[in-house]
Amino acid sequence: MTLDDGNGGFPEPPAGESVRVVRCTHTTCGSETRIRLPRQLPPEAVRRVVCDGCGHAYECERAEEVGRGSGASRAWRLVSIPIAAAAVIGALLLIRGLEDDGSPEQSDAGSPVPPAAGDGGAREARVVREPTFTLALPPGWERTDPPPGATFAARSEDRTGEAALWVRDDPGLDFAAFERRSLKQLRELAGSAVVADRVNGPTPEETIVQLESERPSSGTSPVYEVTLRAVDPYRYYLSTTLAPQASARARAGARLIHRSFLPTRD
Repeated sequence: MTLDDGNGGFPEPPAGESVRVVRCTHTTCGSETRIRLPRQLPPEAVRRVVCDGCGHAYECERAEEVGRGSGASRAWRLVSIPIAAAAVIGALLLIRGLEDDGSPEQSDAGSPVPPAAGDGGAREARVVREPTFTLALPPGWERTDPPPGATFAARSEDRTGEAALWVRDDPGLDFAAFERRSLKQLRELAGSAVVADRVNGPTPEETIVQLESERPSSGTSPVYEVTLRAVDPYRYYLSTTLAPQASARARAGARLIHRSFLPTRD
């Protein structure tokens, strides 16, 4: 799972799709990044952005809409993990509006983001806000009872995808040690573990490390993916598990969970 460059790290909308353009300013370097989104995706969904200026990933406190339109989009690419482009774009197009645990999310104009005709609440992504984190719950995914020690858990409707988040209150655990411990934990669970992607920020809060289990050629083992974040005093271990024959919807949902995850201080 890789943070893509170009378009703020977001995949380009399909050619001809109605889009909105939003902008985020990176306060560290002062650069402005403009992002093209499918029209169905509200600005509030933009959280983690790859800066066009310095190339670092950062949390966008507020995405401001600056325009809309349609037309051809330049091709986007994934660097290190062969996840199908259609699954990633599908995750964005499935979002017909964001709800905050059942309450409509307000747009800049103060109006709820409307769902597509015929879509029920279960087909809309929802924003899950807790004191120490925020993330998007994909369409069709439901929260479940977390495993021991975990803060959050969810599962896709077809049960081929699962997610869980552990939040550790340990300000004395430096990020390098946290990464080593997490690699060992994933290796013990899955039999293998590698660093799939790394964004080194100037502070631990801007550092993002993504781990994954090795994918056997036989395709008979689950696929584990992990995002590591830190915001003192917390260390975050966000894990998704995909069954060997996971559906495209489950794969897209798992990616959306990782991409939307935002750690916060309570």
